[in-house]
Amino acid sequence: MSLRTKLVSSLLSLTVVAGAMAGTVGQSEAKKLSKGEVAAIAGIGGFVLGLGIANAGHGPEYYDIHSSPWETHVDRCYARYRTYNHRTDTYIGYDGYEHRCTL
Repeated sequence: MSLRTKLVSSLLSLTVVAGAMAGTVGQSEAKKLSKGEVAAIAGIGGFVLGLGIANAGHGPEYYDIHSSPWETHVDRCYARYRTYNHRTDTYIGYDGYEHRCTL
């Protein structure tokens, strides 16, 4: 889910909760809801709103879309071989010779 979608979703839930809370206040005067009922409805609305806001900033793990295939290759070679040299794209094997990284 993109940040824009989450933001729109959060704003929509905020609008629904605000409308429900405003309607609750009007109903409490007309139908005489107790203060406890009004507080419970407002609390549930606040909880839903809080969930929407809290989830707006969280998404899938960050992926660097700007890294090139070469940078990905170099990162993998450094992770695999301690003696990897990115300038020559080689590492020193157990036999003592240079080998090209093919990851």
